[in-house]
Amino acid sequence: MSHSHILRGSIYVVLIGFMIQANGFAQVPEYDLLRTESEKDSLAAVEYPYIFPLFGENIVRKGFDLPYPLGISIGYYQQSMGVIMDRVSLGLTEGQLMPLAFIGFEDVSNKAVNYNARLDLWLLPFLNIYGMLGYAKSDADVTLNAPFEFETSVDFTGWTYGGGAAIAAGIRGFWVTVNGNLAWTDMEDYYDPVRATVFSFRIGHRLPLIKSRNFHVWLGAMYQDPAAEVSGRFLLADIVTDELAGQFVDYYLTDWYQALTPEEQQFIDGFVQTLMQGSADTQLDYQAEQHPENAWNMIAGAQLELSKSWNLQAEFGFLNGRNSLLVNLNYRLPF
Repeated sequence: MSHSHILRGSIYVVLIGFMIQANGFAQVPEYDLLRTESEKDSLAAVEYPYIFPLFGENIVRKGFDLPYPLGISIGYYQQSMGVIMDRVSLGLTEGQLMPLAFIGFEDVSNKAVNYNARLDLWLLPFLNIYGMLGYAKSDADVTLNAPFEFETSVDFTGWTYGGGAAIAAGIRGFWVTVNGNLAWTDMEDYYDPVRATVFSFRIGHRLPLIKSRNFHVWLGAMYQDPAAEVSGRFLLADIVTDELAGQFVDYYLTDWYQALTPEEQQFIDGFVQTLMQGSADTQLDYQAEQHPENAWNMIAGAQLELSKSWNLQAEFGFLNGRNSLLVNLNYRLPF
């Protein structure tokens, strides 16, 4: 049956919304209250040469050490997590969807990889805004336990895009950030791009090394809220396999078919007829609702400031059944 491709659509929504993790915490503006009186006097007369962040000159004169305002990043993100399927529906005729309540999902797990680029700007000394674009690949393993046992794997690719903002502040080597972004996924099987929301906060500490080099470590939490519903269409040829077709040999004699309601039996009869008589370009509509096993998990990471322009970041996600790894290279320049 079309279980695997319906899953493909629903899991796609969950994953892509998570796979762009833009980090607005690179080079957090730092209060330095340990400056000498002579340093403070020299700062009072400084001429800040850049347009951004706005009010940057006043902030620098009060003892802030501001990063370069414009950043360009390339990143790699991978994640594995579990998904709870709430409902799937399939349409054999245009405009009519049948809820497939008789389908039971024992396990749905997926692994995703995303390559993304980000452009960010410190608009204000405490406010970073950014836009992002990524390309994602994902593999999902699906196990059904009803109406029959069936295991399958699906894979897909697609483009992701979005934007967000981060609020940040630091004092005496410690800093905190609050980061939120919206990401959309675009895939040809979908009727519309699907939105997902990601919210995170981090508390970190800056460890001075040599010259302008610093090492940051942090701990935080992340909340991921993908869209719960997705709808689209697929070709019959995308789901027909020998293994799947074998499940419907003399299906009307099976216990699972006899346990269905008359309406569900009528739907199965129609589906098998479509399966046997439909052409390769026959299109079917689907709709799926799902949610992640857990919306929250913990994050921990580190950043090495190679210079005032170059930064290398790594972050790990863990707990609550969701594991992730982010590696990000950031280049900052005056603006």
